[in-house]
Amino acid sequence: MKDKTTRPTCDDPAFDVAWMLFCTLHDAPSPERAEALVRWLGVHPGNICALDDVLTLWALTGAALVKPSMEEALREERQLQ
Repeated sequence: MKDKTTRPTCDDPAFDVAWMLFCTLHDAPSPERAEALVRWLGVHPGNICALDDVLTLWALTGAALVKPSMEEALREERQLQ
């Protein structure tokens, strides 16, 4: 039997729901969408872990997209000096 606090994986349905709820709230914020996310988080302790994984993936993806731009800016700055 799976422990209630076991971290979800990307193939876990909780991850999929967390992703959908987060993206929906991110793309079109509203009190209703925020409330739906909060209600869902309270249903099961694993849902909090799933949202944490979604937010981690979101942050890492953003960092991966920004890093090349930052490196390019630093190279250009060194060339100007």
